[in-house]
This record gives sequence, C-alpha cells and structure tokens, in this order.
Amino acid sequence: MTQRLPPLLAARYFEAVAKHLSFTKAAEELHLTQGALSLQVRKLEEFLGTALFVRHARNIALTEHGRSFYHACRTLLDGFEKAVDDIKRPNHLQTLTVSTIPTIGILWLMPRLSSFTSQQPDIEVRVVSDIRTVDMHSDNIDVAIRVGKLPGKRYPAKAPAVDLILLEDWTDIEADLLWADVMVPVASKQWYAGQPPITQLSDFASSRLIHTASRANAWHDWLSAGGAHYTDNGDKLEYGHFYIALGAALENKGIALIPDVLLHNYPGRNELTVILPDGVKPVPSAGDYYLLTQTKSRKSAAIQKFRQWVLAEAAGTLRY
Repeated sequence: MTQRLPPLLAARYFEAVAKHLSFTKAAEELHLTQGALSLQVRKLEEFLGTALFVRHARNIALTEHGRSFYHACRTLLDGFEKAVDDIKRPNHLQTLTVSTIPTIGILWLMPRLSSFTSQQPDIEVRVVSDIRTVDMHSDNIDVAIRVGKLPGKRYPAKAPAVDLILLEDWTDIEADLLWADVMVPVASKQWYAGQPPITQLSDFASSRLIHTASRANAWHDWLSAGGAHYTDNGDKLEYGHFYIALGAALENKGIALIPDVLLHNYPGRNELTVILPDGVKPVPSAGDYYLLTQTKSRKSAAIQKFRQWVLAEAAGTLRY
C-alpha cells in the first residue's frame, strides 16, 4: 500500500521550523542538531514532492505549499495536545467552595492560592468573600476562614473584643487554629513624619484614628487593654473593612488599627509604619482566626489537601 501520510515526527519538526522561521531556533526547541533537523525537513520535502521553504542566505520563508502544510500540521498538533490534556485531566474537577472574610481573602488567601492550584490541578477552588457569620450546613460551604471566639476557650478579661461571631451552629464542625488576632496601629510614613510623635498610648487620643465598621470597638478595647483611656476627639474616619482602612492610612488619612497578619502582603507595606510606643507590646484579642470544616467532609481527599496546605501556609505566615 502506498504511504499517503508523512511520519508524524517529521511533521512536528517541520512545524517547529515554520513557527520560528529558523532552523537554529527550532533545533534549540527540539534539542536536535541543526544538521539533523535540516535533513529531516529535506526528507519531508522529498516525500511531499515539493519545497516547503525558500532558503535565502540569511533567512528562510515558507512557500505557498509550506504555508498550507504548516496550518495542517498546527491543526493536527493542536488536536493531539487537546486529546492528551483531556486524557490526563480527571473526568470531573473537584470544586471546593471556600468562604473567607474580605481582607483575609484579598491579602492572605488569594496571593497564595496559585501555589495550591499548581500542586493540585484537579481541585478547583471557588472563593466566596463574606463578612457575615457563616452557616456551614446551609451555605454550601466546604471550608471557611473566620475570626472569633472558640466555645469553651478562656480569654484574658482585658483582651480586645472581636465583634464578629465565629459560628452560631457548631454541630459537627471542626476548627483549626490559624493565628491569634493581634491588632497593631499603622500609618503612612509620610503622614506620621509630620505628626507629633506617639511616645505613650495616651498620645493616640489626640491623633486622627481610622475605624472599621466590622470591629467598631477596636480602638477603645485596644487602648483599654494597654491601660489607656479611649477618648473620641471627633477627628476620626470609619470604613467598612480593614482593606479600605489600610488604603486610607496609606493615603495619609490617619492611623488604622489592623490585624498584623494582613500587613506582610499588603502592596503598600513599605510605605507604612507600625506605631508602637517603646515598651508597648500588642495584646492578642479575645478571638482567633480559624479554618472551619464539617466533620463529615474531612473524609474528602480534596478538603484534606486544602486543609493541610492552609495550615502549612498559616504556620509560615510572617507577622508585621
């Protein structure tokens, strides 16, 4: 039987040369010598009975037959690549729905998520950002990251309160500790350089303080925990959540009180300064950050992989 089709390998070699319009670059891509590649292309031209390239002294160009054959080869190879991807890809991607509070999602989870998806390409992570108390049973959530009090855990009496409720229904829920909630005051270096220096906690009372609606009492509780009295001097700003408060601080609006785990990945971190008077150490809040999962769902391999990854990332998270 007459052979009607050229060897597939020869078509692959030709495609590389045609793509680069260079035997040298194609040989580098294919890890062949230029001479071996040139020989294979000439054998292909002999098989087809026509020249595929016009060879000039310094470059090459495709002939009309060469252009036609290149498009045919590209279509063929695209089909092969898609078939290989389809075979290697699982029939159904596993989808995990992760609920997280907004600023943790923006500044902690999302910058890291590509490392998980590259390690686990068969697991698709869907991130839902929400400040509300999550219901793991009715919200179709696989994993949640939240901050609040853990039932049964005792906190120092003067610890700053966390206004958010961690969960309302703890039935069959498992909680893994990620970090303690530790708030620190931050302002732009430029703005703070033009302000009276803060050398003791009581000095904050005369500064413009940036508040967040989700933690409305944060400044009051934080100063009280350090033994200082909070005074509303009328010169304050309030924003919806920490990411916006950070932006306001960066824009020279005042001093924001921010969870320290958010600072390391904040794009404007180098333009911000943490303001802590000498001898003052931030006090952990009466609440922590947790990874929440349903007990029954821990049997899921995908959830276990994501859980282990989050815990490892949390352990390596740099504070301010």
